[in-house]
Amino acid sequence: MKTVAVVSIAAAAGFSSMSHAQTGHGRGPSMSLEFENPSVSVLRVRLAPHEKTPMHDLTPRVVVWLTDAHLKDTAADGKTREERWQAGQAIWVPAQRHAGENLSDQPVEFIAIVPKPAR
Repeated sequence: MKTVAVVSIAAAAGFSSMSHAQTGHGRGPSMSLEFENPSVSVLRVRLAPHEKTPMHDLTPRVVVWLTDAHLKDTAADGKTREERWQAGQAIWVPAQRHAGENLSDQPVEFIAIVPKPAR
């Protein structure tokens, strides 16, 4: 099974950590809460061309790509990898610490479906 870290670059568990992401435009990824209930949060995330996100922690989630994506992921240990995803793909992203970058000249957009802990 393929997993991805960079996808969730902007779909971090908390909005505050991502609001400080740096880009060439001095702003972070665009993120909006599309749906929320006691079981799940659904986030829409958009990264500008060549946008970078700082090192951050993620909770597990499903990501559904709305656009094609070419991304660079940097793990907490410093290892990097490039990943490519196609619009329409759905993937599982495990909990992790990482940073990322949109390597494309086009924006990247995805939906992150983040389960909440059982109550």
